[in-house]
Amino acid sequence: MQSNRPLSRSVLLHWRLNNGMTGTSEIPSADELVGALDALDVPFLMGGVQNETALALSPAALLQGLASAPEARMRSALIPLLLRHPELAKEAQVASTRLTGQPRDTLELFYTAALLLQRKYAARLARLFGAQAALPDLYSQALHIDLTDNVEASLARVGARHAELRGLNMNWVGGYEHAVRTWLALVELRAERRKQHVWQTT
Repeated sequence: MQSNRPLSRSVLLHWRLNNGMTGTSEIPSADELVGALDALDVPFLMGGVQNETALALSPAALLQGLASAPEARMRSALIPLLLRHPELAKEAQVASTRLTGQPRDTLELFYTAALLLQRKYAARLARLFGAQAALPDLYSQALHIDLTDNVEASLARVGARHAELRGLNMNWVGGYEHAVRTWLALVELRAERRKQHVWQTT
């Protein structure tokens, strides 16, 4: 008899990775992209829907959709997704080969920012999620960015390259930081609420 219980997030991700799910031929909406993030335990944006399209998106398709999104808030979601699931590094490579122009630059720049932020926030990430794989450096050479052990200086270089490629002289590093801090605060708040609920029910 088939169970009606929903798959856990970890099982759902494992199944998508191993079955090559790409979803429907439809271009996912912003709400569907947010719904896919929620399904993978990445609470970051409001308004997600978990319909058939959202739940069928492969990780590579989700990365593509976020990188191609017209809204900055959607593109910045690449950072929490990669920090929550660094095992998606290979999927990022797949997504990158399917993209061109600005969306490809976006994916590669946000990925590179994420690997630096993973180092910067290693202690907080470990407290929340335990030991995780390190994001490998996939794009710094292609982007002509010199990464060093100095995370802050390296982030500044990523931001400067981002400004150069987009032609927008804005605080890109501040945007990266806002994404990770907002997401971590949400995850920590949720963890604290769960802890309080356990105390109240025991």
